[in-house]
Amino acid sequence: MQTLPRPYIRNFETNIRPEIELLLCCVRPQVDDAISERIKSLVKENIDWQYLIQIAHGHGVIPLVYTRLNAVCPKALPDSALNQLRSLFGAIAGRNLFLTGELIKLLELLKEQGIIAVPYKGPVLATLIYGDVALRQFGDLDIIVEVQDIFAVKKLLLDQGYRPNFEMTHAEEIAYLQAKTEHTYDFIHDDKGIFLEIHWRIAPKYITPIEPKHLWQDLEPFSLAGTTISYLPLEDWLPILCVHGSRHMWERLSWLCDIATLLHKHPDLNWEKVFKQASTFGCRRILFLGLFLAHDLLGVVLPTEIWQQVKAEPMVSAIAPRVYNQLFDQVRTSDRFLGRTLYHIQVRERLQDKVLYIQSFFHWLMSGNASV
Repeated sequence: MQTLPRPYIRNFETNIRPEIELLLCCVRPQVDDAISERIKSLVKENIDWQYLIQIAHGHGVIPLVYTRLNAVCPKALPDSALNQLRSLFGAIAGRNLFLTGELIKLLELLKEQGIIAVPYKGPVLATLIYGDVALRQFGDLDIIVEVQDIFAVKKLLLDQGYRPNFEMTHAEEIAYLQAKTEHTYDFIHDDKGIFLEIHWRIAPKYITPIEPKHLWQDLEPFSLAGTTISYLPLEDWLPILCVHGSRHMWERLSWLCDIATLLHKHPDLNWEKVFKQASTFGCRRILFLGLFLAHDLLGVVLPTEIWQQVKAEPMVSAIAPRVYNQLFDQVRTSDRFLGRTLYHIQVRERLQDKVLYIQSFFHWLMSGNASV
């Protein structure tokens, strides 16, 4: 029997706790006999189940951990731990279904107004990647629209009981929409407890130039809970998910799980298109880092020629240990702005993107009002 590959232990600066190893085993997109045996062995150790549940919740992977443990060795878990995981899973599933219904309602209203809108992450990504809206832990909703539609979207949302997260004058709104450091107009529905982000960019401009105009030509029909909506193909999603994870320095394991599961379940990706999109978006190195992490940490098998290209990028293997070391640290590198800035400079391959980030960093230093 093949022994369990443990690259994440080799690349961490210190030995990881058994709870973290168990977590990493549970969230892999594919579990073979060796991984299953390792899970069974780990649960027999002196596992701090409250710590495990805490970090699983913090990393947004409760559904994956519960379903894997419940499938592999439910009787080996203490009843209290299994019941707590089951309860959390049920609550997340119920909330996800509620948010899915709200998302469909909003998309239909936007469509009636002639506004092109594409859901970002959330329920559709859960369905697209995991095949089950209950298996991806999310807490809010995200919708992408054209910047010129923002005010029409705002009016529609106000009519539906939403309010802006921050009140602005019209002049302040115009300046906000033109700022390179902004990318969402956020709304709250107090009665429903929903936080809604309306994107006119995927991320701030100093992170990526990706805007709706780069994506609209690729829109495809997708069925969500029996309703047909517009969505993006997987070849667009892969670099976008890598950009999102990289923007936050991969501090949540769930973002890597999305990428790993996408790669595992869809081995027939059009890699030529993926690389073309990544080059257009200026995120080829970020894409390679996401692929490296998914392979090295979560055991995803990549096509040989793709893996060779990833390994040939020296900066990727240099950055990866830093990502691993901050994943489960109490004090993360991402919380130290100098380390964060260095990361974002290193992970870019184009000089103009490095310069733009540095400019934004100094703007942040001078203003003290925004986070880079």
